[in-house]
Amino acid sequence: RAVTTLLESGAAYRVPADDAAGTDVYLEVAQCTGFGSVSGLSREQMLALFAERGGDPDRHGKRDALDPLLWRAAREGEPSWQAAALGDGRPGWHIECTAIALEHLGTPFTVQGGGTDLTFPHHEMSALQGCALTAATPFAQAFVHQAMVGYHGEKMSKSKGNLVLVSALREQGVDPMAIRLALLARHYRTEW
Repeated sequence: RAVTTLLESGAAYRVPADDAAGTDVYLEVAQCTGFGSVSGLSREQMLALFAERGGDPDRHGKRDALDPLLWRAAREGEPSWQAAALGDGRPGWHIECTAIALEHLGTPFTVQGGGTDLTFPHHEMSALQGCALTAATPFAQAFVHQAMVGYHGEKMSKSKGNLVLVSALREQGVDPMAIRLALLARHYRTEW
């Protein structure tokens, strides 16, 4: 529903998918106000991070390299489902989170939080899409981003499978006060 609403409003557009039968749908960032307000990044900084963090800046047919994917037409071997006005495919990551937030929280909600790696493009695009869908600004009253925690030379994350859980430390007999001290000894925006 969110993707079709954005298409109908003119904030989104279709791009033929060379490797699929349907069309992909993108949000046109130029149609939306407030782009860059969440991350505070310059266009050059955004472009440098976009591909690294899942974007497709070089996609042929896009109006702007930073336009985010809203709907991906079905491709062989990828999960997909039928959406009446969009054809077989699946939503992009950012629009899924935007739709969930709008359905369960409304706008503006109080705080959107996560790791600093979500600031751009994820939170930036989610906020932009939310504002385009509701004409309400801001999407969230505050954005809070936790700095990355490194472990054995790379960021600690669930997707990498390298989490050190407090529960596991406790099972190993680590003093809970030592854990608390380690966690509170650094500002949440300071990488360690």
